[in-house]
Amino acid sequence: MKKWLKVLIGTIGIILILLLAGLYYSISYIDTTPYFETKYYANTIKGLNSKISNRKITNGALFTGFAKINITPQIVSENEEPLKGKFKKIKLAGFGDGKIATGVHDSIYAKAVALQVERNTVVLVSADLLMTPPEVVKKVEEKLKNKSDIKREQIYFGATHTHSSIGNCVPGYIGEKFEGEYNQEIVNWLAEKFTAIILKSIDNLQLSKIANGYIHAPNLVSNRIIGDTGRLNDRLSILSIKQNNGKQAVVGVFAAHATIIGPWNDQFSGDYPGYFQRALESKDIDMAMFFAGTVGSHTNKGIGSRFEKSKFVGESLADSTLNLLNRLEYSDKITLSPFTTEIDIPKLQIIYISDNLRLSPEIGYKLLPEIKKVYLQAFKMNNFIWITMPCELSGEYAIDLQNALDLKDFNSAITSFNGQYLGYIVPAKYYYFDTYESRLMGWFGPSMGDYLMELNYTIADSLTGVKL
Repeated sequence: MKKWLKVLIGTIGIILILLLAGLYYSISYIDTTPYFETKYYANTIKGLNSKISNRKITNGALFTGFAKINITPQIVSENEEPLKGKFKKIKLAGFGDGKIATGVHDSIYAKAVALQVERNTVVLVSADLLMTPPEVVKKVEEKLKNKSDIKREQIYFGATHTHSSIGNCVPGYIGEKFEGEYNQEIVNWLAEKFTAIILKSIDNLQLSKIANGYIHAPNLVSNRIIGDTGRLNDRLSILSIKQNNGKQAVVGVFAAHATIIGPWNDQFSGDYPGYFQRALESKDIDMAMFFAGTVGSHTNKGIGSRFEKSKFVGESLADSTLNLLNRLEYSDKITLSPFTTEIDIPKLQIIYISDNLRLSPEIGYKLLPEIKKVYLQAFKMNNFIWITMPCELSGEYAIDLQNALDLKDFNSAITSFNGQYLGYIVPAKYYYFDTYESRLMGWFGPSMGDYLMELNYTIADSLTGVKL
C-alpha cells in the first residue's frame, strides 16, 4: 500500500475516533434513579428540616404597603441613556422568532406589596415580564444590602409571563435564543426599578386588613398538552388588601399562559394580565397586580384573536374578581409564617436525542446560565397559603395540592418564576410524550416534578400543622 494512502487511512481513523469520543462524552443516558435515593434529595431534606424547626411565626396587627413603577423602555435611534430606560434595541422576550420592539401598545409595570406582622416582613414582587430574570434578582439582592435590612429570602418574586416584554436579560446560548443578546445595562436598569418598588412598598406600610378567595374560570384556560381530556387548573386566586387610609390592592394568580400576543407583534404589551390589571384599576382599586400561576401545560382560551382576545380574557378575569371581592371577609389580626429553603437539583438532562438519551450535563451547562441558589418559598397568613416556584410548574400538579389544602380549610395560590428558571416541570407521565414542554423544556429528568411536589407537600404540612 502506498505511503500516502496509509497516511490518509490513518488520518481518517483518528478523525473517526475523535468524533466518536466527542459523541460519547457529549451524550448521556437519562437518569431514572428514584429521586429519594439521590444525594441532592438527602441534602435538600436535611436543609428543609432545619428551616422548618427554625421557622418564625408572628401574631398581631397587619401592616401593608404598595408600590408600582412604569418599566416601559423608550426605543431611541441614538443617544442611549440606560439609566433613564432609553435603549436603541430591545428584543421582545419569549418567542425565539420574536421581533425587535418598535413601540408601545400598552405600558408595562413592576409592582410590589409588602406584608408585615410584628416586624416579620414578606414582599410580593411581580412585573409585566416573561419571568424575573436571575441576573436581575442578583443585582436587587446586592442593592438591598446597602439600602435595607430586607433579605432575598423575604422577597417572593413572580411575573405575569407576557411574551411581549423586555428581553436581553438572560445570558447563555439558550437564554439568548429566547430573549436576544444579553445586555447588562438593561439588567442594571430593571434591578434599579425593582429595588425602588421594594423599598417604597416598605416605606408605605400602613395598618390594614386582608382577605382571600378564589373563583373558577374554566372558559378562559385549557390544557395545552393533551387538550380537552387533560386535567385543568382553572382557579383564579385572589388576595385583597385594604389599608386603613382607604387604599386597596388586589393580587390575582391564574394559570393560563400569556401568549395571546404572538411573535407577529413588535410592540410592548402586558398581554391579558395587563388588561386584567388596568380593568381593576379603572374600578377604584388603587393597585392591581398579577402573578402567573402554574402555567406549565396550561394555555389561554377566549373569544376573538390578537389584542381583542387579550382584552376579552383579561377583562373577564377582572369581572370575576370584582364579583368575588364583594363576598370576601377581611381580617386585621394576622398570624404570619414565612418559609424559605434552598434546594439542590439534579444534573441537567437537556435537549432530546432519543427516549433514552439527552445531551450530557457538561454540555448542558455550557448552553444555560449557571444555576445557583434555587429557592422554594411559601408563607401562611391565617387560612391562606402562598407557594412560589422557580420554574413553570404544571397546573396538573397544582390541582391535587390545592384540593388537599381546601379539604383542610386553607385557600392557596401557587406561582411561577421566583427568580430562577428550571424550565417546565410536568408530570412524569408526560416526560416521554412528544411535546414542546417535555422534550425541549424538560431539563431535569422524569422525577423532577415528583421531587419538587414532595417538597411542596412537606412545606405545606409544616405551615398548616396538618398532614395533607
